Amino acid sequence: MPIEVRLPDDSLRQLPEGATGADLAGGIGARLLDAALAVKVDGHLADLKAPLADGAKVEIITSKAPESLELIRHSTAHLLAHAVRRLHPGARVGIGPVIEDGFYYDFWVEKPFTPEDLPAIEAEMQKIVSEGIEVVREDLDRDVAIERFRAMGEPLKVEIVSGIPQGEIISGYRQGDFYDLCRGPHVPNTAKLKAFKLLNTAGAYWKGDEKNQMLSRIYGTAFHTQKELDEHLKRLEEAKARD
Repeated sequence: MPIEVRLPDDSLRQLPEGATGADLAGGIGARLLDAALAVKVDGHLADLKAPLADGAKVEIITSKAPESLELIRHSTAHLLAHAVRRLHPGARVGIGPVIEDGFYYDFWVEKPFTPEDLPAIEAEMQKIVSEGIEVVREDLDRDVAIERFRAMGEPLKVEIVSGIPQGEIISGYRQGDFYDLCRGPHVPNTAKLKAFKLLNTAGAYWKGDEKNQMLSRIYGTAFHTQKELDEHLKRLEEAKARD
């Protein structure tokens, strides 16, 4: 049975049952599909591949949307963690939120990362981008999620999931050989992440508590285009020179 969704201009589109935001974008035009990063459904961001509901108001999110930069940075934080796990299989993954002007990710490693480690990690991130890996959401039962992260040797993730109430569905994202806990949404493919830079490293206690494990934090930033990134980096250099 077909569904009907409403676009921002109040026009209506009929789609097959189970159609996604990607199907909607592709039906409007190939260029829009190529530019699409996510969808906003009834005011809430969702993955481009999420099924749409009948009667929903849907907006295709591209780089022109104000929400898109946070989406890019969120996905680039996961890209960073993926690269670190490839280069340092013993690294344990903490959390990687978006912050003002960028993002960070915390890792439990034997030897803390230094600025000298960043070029190799950034190069691996670029490699993952060039591979064009599909980013896929997976919903798991809480106890199944705990067992998955335990099997992966990720104690910090086990701790996070264990604090979620029993019976709740846990969402995670898989991109190739990397899986991470996250509410999302994310870009549909690593190829969408075109302009990023790792900036520096620091130490940080797990959950900000000095009684907990000291983690190694990597800071970075990301933009839609290399030009925007270069302009941001220039501003940082100018601010540093003034200081």
